[in-house]
Amino acid sequence: MKTRTRIFFILIFFSLGLSAQDRYMVFFSDKANSPHTTSNPNTYLAERAINRRVRQSIPIEQNDLPVNETYVSQLKGLGIETYFRTKWMNGVLVQMEASSVNLVNELPFVTHVEYVAPGAILTGNTTGNFDSNSTQDIAASAFQNAMVGIDLMHQDGFRGEDMIIGVFDGGFNNISQLAPLNHLFTNNKILLTKNFIINQNSVENFGSHGTRVLSILASAAPGDIIGAAPGANYMLFNTEAPGEFRVEEYNWLFAAEMADSAGVDIISTSLGYSVFDDPSMDYSYEDMDGQTTVITRASNFAGDKGIFLVTSAGNEGGKVWNFITAPADSERVLSIGAVTSSQNKASFSGFGPTADGRIKPNVSALGVGTAVVTASGNIANQSGTSFSAPIVTGLIAGIWQAYPQLSNQELMDLIQQSADQSETPDNELGYGIPSYSRAVAIQESKEEPIANGIVAYPNPIVEGNLTLAFETAFFNQSVAMSLVDGQGKKIAEYLVRPSSFKNRFEFNLGEIASGLYFLLIQSEDQRLVKKLIKY
Repeated sequence: MKTRTRIFFILIFFSLGLSAQDRYMVFFSDKANSPHTTSNPNTYLAERAINRRVRQSIPIEQNDLPVNETYVSQLKGLGIETYFRTKWMNGVLVQMEASSVNLVNELPFVTHVEYVAPGAILTGNTTGNFDSNSTQDIAASAFQNAMVGIDLMHQDGFRGEDMIIGVFDGGFNNISQLAPLNHLFTNNKILLTKNFIINQNSVENFGSHGTRVLSILASAAPGDIIGAAPGANYMLFNTEAPGEFRVEEYNWLFAAEMADSAGVDIISTSLGYSVFDDPSMDYSYEDMDGQTTVITRASNFAGDKGIFLVTSAGNEGGKVWNFITAPADSERVLSIGAVTSSQNKASFSGFGPTADGRIKPNVSALGVGTAVVTASGNIANQSGTSFSAPIVTGLIAGIWQAYPQLSNQELMDLIQQSADQSETPDNELGYGIPSYSRAVAIQESKEEPIANGIVAYPNPIVEGNLTLAFETAFFNQSVAMSLVDGQGKKIAEYLVRPSSFKNRFEFNLGEIASGLYFLLIQSEDQRLVKKLIKY
C-alpha cells in the first residue's frame, strides 16, 4: 500500500517505453580544489541567502560549497548523463545503464552509487486534467484564516510582504490563468520556478495539487478568497513525479538547495514519504526518527541554514501506516496536522510520536473543507493535511515579517507556545491550533534570561511558592527535576522546557513540611543540584 500525504493529487502516468537507462545518485568524497571558498560566498549564494545566515549567526560551511565540477566532467567523459547537483550531500543525479555502475564506483572520488528510479528522465511538456467543478463558497477563506488569527494579522498590515516562500509540490497546473493568482504574475511575485521531474523551468504540469496549495497561500480575490500570505513572493518547484520512487526525495533536496541559494525564507511542503513502488526503497516507522530518510536529512540541512520548514503531517491516520510520514519527523520541521471546523482532529490526520518519542504533529489547522482554488478556477472545499499546512505557512510568513529578528528556531518555539494546548501537547494535534494574537502577546512579553545557570528564589521558601529562572543554555531542552528531602525520599517530579518566551517557572511547595530539600536537575547535557530550605 502506498502511504502518501497528497489529497486529490491527480497522478498522470506516462508511457515511458523501454529504456536501458535508469536514474542513480552518485556521491563524491570531497570538494577538493574548489574555486569557491567559505570566505567569499558571493560566488554561490545570493546576498539574501548570506544575510539570512548572518542574521541568525549561522556560519558558511563546507557543505555550502558547490560540488566539484571536475568530478562531474569526468562522469560526462564516460558518456554518463548528469543532471542536478547536491552540495549538501555532495553528489549528482545521473542517468546511465546498470552496466556502468561498477565503472563509476571504481572512480577514486566516488564514495557510492544509489539507485533511485527506473527509466530515463522525463522530457517534454505535459499537463494534467483540470479539477471537476465544485460549489462556490463566497469569502471561502475567512473561516480557515480566522481560526489561526490570519484575519487580525492582515489587519495589522502583515500579509507576507518581503518574505519569500518556496512551495514544493507535484504540479501547478493553470496558475497563470487563474484570477485569484493573477497578481503574482502582474507584480512579478513568482521569483523562480523549476521542474525537477523533466528538467524544465515551467511548473504548470503534472496535475494541480500545487495549484490548490498555492491558492491557500497567495490568492487575492476580495469577497471570494484571500490567501494567508498574499503579499509574499514565491518560488515554485515540481519535485513529485508520477510513480513512487526515492528520486522524489532527491528532487526535494535539489529544490531546497536552489531555493536556499536564491534566498528563500520559508519552504512549504505538502508531501510525505514512507512506502514506494519499489519495495527495496520502503521506510519503516523506525525510520521516522528525524535522522534517517533522505528527505528528512535534506530538511535538517535546510533548517541548519536558517530556513523555516513547514510540512503536512500526512493523511495516514486510521490506516495501516497511521503515523506521520517523512519529512514531518524532522526536529527542524514544523509538521501540521488537520482539524475539523469544530477544531477536533481530522480522522485522517497522521499521528505521532516520532520513532524516537518526540511530539508530532507540532501544531494543527483546518484540514477538512479547506477552501482552495482549483485549476479550472472554481472555489472548492477539500480536505487533507496538504491544505492545513499552507495555512500555517502563511501565518508564519506574517509573524516573521512582524518580528524579523527571530531565528527560525525561535519562531518555531513562538508558534508552538501560541497554540491552544501548548501546556499539554499530544500526538494528535501537537501543541494545538496556533494563534497570531497569542504569538504577538507572548513575543511582546518575552522574558529576559538570567546571566548564568539556574536561579531558585526565594530561598529560603517562606510562603510556599518557588520560582526557577534559566539561562539560555537550557533553552529548547527538556529539563527534568526531582525534589527530594534530606533522607533522599522523592517528594515531587517536574518537567519543563525553558525558552526565550518562557524561562521562569513557579512551583507551589506550600504543602510540604519545613526542612532541607534538594532539587535534582537534569537537562540534555547538564546535571545540577540546588539546595532548598523550606520554613
